[in-house]
Amino acid sequence: MTPPLIQTTTPTPTSVSGTAAIGQPIAGSVFAVDVNATVSPPATTSALRAFVLDVGGMTAPYILSITGSAGGKQVTLNSVATAAGQTVNITPLTDLIVSTSAGRPAGSSLASLCTPVANVVAPDCLSALTTAATPANLNAAVTAVSAMVAPLNTAGTNPLTDAFTANGTGMDAVLDQILVSPAESQAAMATVTLIATNTALGQVTLPTTAGQTATTTTITPTATDLAKATAAANVLPEVRACLASFSALYPTTGFVAPSQATVTTFLDSSFAMGRLQTQSVFAAIFSDPTMEAVPGTTVEAAGLSPFDMSPLTATEVSSLSSTQTVVDIVKARTNTAIGFDASGSPVSAWVKLRVSADSGLLGWNMVKGAAYPGCPGGWKMAGSKHLDMHMHARVHRNTDSSGVTFTREWAFHIDKATVADEVPAGSPAIDTVVVKGPGLSVYSGNPAAPVGANQPLTLTVPASTSLEPAFLIGGGTTFYGNAEALQSCQDLALIPANATQQPAAGTPCIDESKVAPGKLYSWVLKSGGASGTVVRAFPFQINSVPLSKAFAQANQSDLFATITGVTPAGIAALNAAIAGFSGTTLDNLFTFNYTQSATYGSRADNCNLGLYNGGTALLRAEQNAVGSETSCTFKTAGLNSGALDKPAAAVQSGYVSVSTNVLGNNATTSQPY
Repeated sequence: MTPPLIQTTTPTPTSVSGTAAIGQPIAGSVFAVDVNATVSPPATTSALRAFVLDVGGMTAPYILSITGSAGGKQVTLNSVATAAGQTVNITPLTDLIVSTSAGRPAGSSLASLCTPVANVVAPDCLSALTTAATPANLNAAVTAVSAMVAPLNTAGTNPLTDAFTANGTGMDAVLDQILVSPAESQAAMATVTLIATNTALGQVTLPTTAGQTATTTTITPTATDLAKATAAANVLPEVRACLASFSALYPTTGFVAPSQATVTTFLDSSFAMGRLQTQSVFAAIFSDPTMEAVPGTTVEAAGLSPFDMSPLTATEVSSLSSTQTVVDIVKARTNTAIGFDASGSPVSAWVKLRVSADSGLLGWNMVKGAAYPGCPGGWKMAGSKHLDMHMHARVHRNTDSSGVTFTREWAFHIDKATVADEVPAGSPAIDTVVVKGPGLSVYSGNPAAPVGANQPLTLTVPASTSLEPAFLIGGGTTFYGNAEALQSCQDLALIPANATQQPAAGTPCIDESKVAPGKLYSWVLKSGGASGTVVRAFPFQINSVPLSKAFAQANQSDLFATITGVTPAGIAALNAAIAGFSGTTLDNLFTFNYTQSATYGSRADNCNLGLYNGGTALLRAEQNAVGSETSCTFKTAGLNSGALDKPAAAVQSGYVSVSTNVLGNNATTSQPY
C-alpha cells in the first residue's frame, strides 16, 4: 500500500530585517509604511543594531525609516524593501539610494513625511514610495550608488540588500571611510566623499520636480587617494582600541580613580581645549573623583571628522570677510582630516568623540606616536584646539497649573568665564560672538511665511546679573530674555496670538528646512562688537537638531525623565531648611529623584534649580548628573554653572528640572518647585 503523500507549505514571510548603521551602529526605532499607508509596529534595534520589522498583513513595497542616535549623532535615515522576507539595510547609502530612486530628498524630510499624524500617512509619502520602489528606478539607483563606493567596497557588497554587521568590518568599514552629504531640496546635489583625502567619489543631483529622474555621476579616485584611504582604514580601529583602554580606567564596579600620571599617558603634549585647557588641566579633571573621574566614564570615537577642524591661524583670520567665512576657509584647506607623513602613513586624525553620555559629538584631534601600554596604535588625544562650547539641540517639556507644553530650542552655548580665559592679560575682552551657518535667519512677522532673511547670530555679554553664565541672544534684552538658545521660525509662527510674549519681525530664529546633522558653522569671537577685532575663530559641526514636537509628544515617556520627588518638598519646607542651614552655601540640601526610559538609550545629563523672590533671582544652579541615573544632589563640587549661595531673602517661587541626553537632544522636563 502506497503511503499518503505528505504535503508541506512554505510559510509566507511576515518580516523585513537588516542592519542600521552609519559606520557606528544606530540605536533607535524603525518603522515601515506600505503602499496602502499601513504603518508597521515600531521595532527597536538590537545591540549590534540589527532590526526585525513585523510587516504581517501589509502590502509590499515598503518605505523604512529610523530615528535614532549613533555615538551621539542624531540620525534619521530611510530605505526601501520590495517584498517581505528581504534583508534591507538602513544606512547613509540606502538613504541616498532612496533619494536617487524617488528623485526627492530623503533623510528627515522623507521620514517626517511618512510619519503618521493621527494614524494618517500623507499621500506624498505613498507617491515617494511608489516611485522609489519602481524596479527600473531602484535598480538604477543601487547600481549608481554602488559604483561610487566600489573602490572601497572590494567585496562587492550590495549596500541595500546584503547582510552585514555593525562591527567595523566589511560594509561597516566602508561607511567609516566616507561622508554622505544629502541633498536637502529639489535640484540640490548630494555627494559621497572620501574622508581621508576630502575628494568626491560621486554625486547625485535631484530633479527640480519630485519623482523625476536624478542625475548621477561617479568619480574615480586617483591611485594616491586610494593608497591614503587604505592606510587610513586602520585609523578608527586603532583609535577605538586606545580609547577603550582609556575608558577601562573607569569601570562601573571596583572603581578607583586613576592617577593624573596614568591619565596623562593617553594625552598628547599638544593637548588643548582653549588657551588654558592644557594636557595637565585635562589630566587633573579626569583623575578627580569630584569631576570626570567617576565610574562608567567613557570616551569613544563615533567616526572621522570630514575636515581639518583646527581653529583659524592668524593668516586665515586675516582673510575673513563678509563673504569669506570660517567654514569657507576650512573647506578650502589642502590639509585633510587625516594627516600623513612623507611615507604615506597616518600621523594625525580629526575624529568625532563622545565623552560618556554627552549629547553631542566633539571634533577632537588625535596624534599618533609610539605604542604604549593599552594602545598598540600609539594614538593620543590632543583636544579640540578651541574653547569648550556647544550647539546642542533641546526639547523641553514643562508641566505647570496650565498643563503640559513643549518647546524646542537650538543652543548656542559659550560660557563667559571660559571666553575670558581665552584673552591674555592686558588684552581687550571678548564681548561678542558671531555665528554663521545654514538656517540662521530671522522671523518674518508673517505666520503664513515665517522665514525672513538669512542673518548671522550675534551673542553678547548679558547686561543683567552675574547669575547669567553665558553669552546671550541680544544680551538678555530681546524676545528670548536671558537665553542662549533659538527657536525655529516655524515654531514662532505657532505661538498663539494671546500669548504674553510675541516675536516681532526680525527676531532671530532657525529655518528648519536648512539645518541637518553634519552641517558646519562658523564661530568668531570678537572684541569691540560685531564689527570689532577677531580674537578667535573656529569651525563647529552640529550633530543634531531639535526633535519635532509631534515626536516629542508621542514619545514623551521614552524621552523625558519623570521627577518622582524633590527634597525639601515645597516652598515652606524649603524656607525652613534654608533658615536652619548653618553654612553659607547650600551643599547637599537639594535632592531630585527621577526615573527614565531605556527605549532610546537616554542618560541623565543635569539637574537645574531656580529660586525667586518676586522677579528677583535668588539662586540658580545646574548640577552635573552624568552617571547618576536615578537622582542628583546639589553640591558646589559638582556644579556645571551657577552657585549654591544661601539666599538673603525668602523664597516665593521656583522651578526644578531634570535633563537627559537622548537621540542627540537634551530633553528637559521641568515643573514648579
